[in-house]
Amino acid sequence: MLHVHVVNLARETGRLARIGATLDGFGLGWTRVEALDRRAIAADALRAAFGSGPLSRAYPATPGDMACTLSHRRLWDEIAGGAAEAAVVLEDDALLAATFPAFAEDGVARLMRDHAMGVLKLEFWPGAERSRRHPLGQALGAGPAGTTLHRLRSGFLGSCGYVLTARGAGALLSRFPALTVPVDHLLFGRSAGMGFDLLRPGFVCPAPVLHDISTFASDIRPERPETPARTLRRRWRDWRTRRAEMAEVTSGAAVPVEMTFSGA
Repeated sequence: MLHVHVVNLARETGRLARIGATLDGFGLGWTRVEALDRRAIAADALRAAFGSGPLSRAYPATPGDMACTLSHRRLWDEIAGGAAEAAVVLEDDALLAATFPAFAEDGVARLMRDHAMGVLKLEFWPGAERSRRHPLGQALGAGPAGTTLHRLRSGFLGSCGYVLTARGAGALLSRFPALTVPVDHLLFGRSAGMGFDLLRPGFVCPAPVLHDISTFASDIRPERPETPARTLRRRWRDWRTRRAEMAEVTSGAAVPVEMTFSGA
């Protein structure tokens, strides 16, 4: 079985209690990963650890984004250096469907290897964003627990649940020693083109992980502006990405996938 890691802030004991009870009920081995707390770290130290680069202004990060991203990065070090082929990463506000244990089986790592896939997204987002509710995908065949496995062909933000291979984690750390953009843009942002181009991510539908924003309020979202300004570089990258996506839809290489949660 693949090991499960749960990223959790020390002050969020209720979240950990819920997801821990679920994982224990499934009989899965799991480990709590101490999340960095933006409230406990000086802003200058946080920015220095996060780093900056050409895409920093185009994909800005709040202190909460930085702390979250660095928490994931610290875990990637462990995954890259471990003996297992892959590991499951969950954030503590994940709600898990009864099908979730199938995604912690060793066969998932083999499936990802067969499709040269460094990261597999397991998340359903219940918000209104179309890019998360109808991502573009290229169907690759059957996935675990009656799902369909897709190659991701559009941005599909969120980092609440994913499987990351050790090889993928090592490639991320080698290529991007300073992350400089929020973790979901790094892993699943086609416009940013960082981990998206490197890892060739996939996703499954129905998803076995719900990002449970109705039960637990986001610790990061209140910091973000309601209507974030987009730099000229960001607008150009988004335009270029939309053009490529439309071409793939027109050619039949990708189709919009209506996401559902298998626990619904």
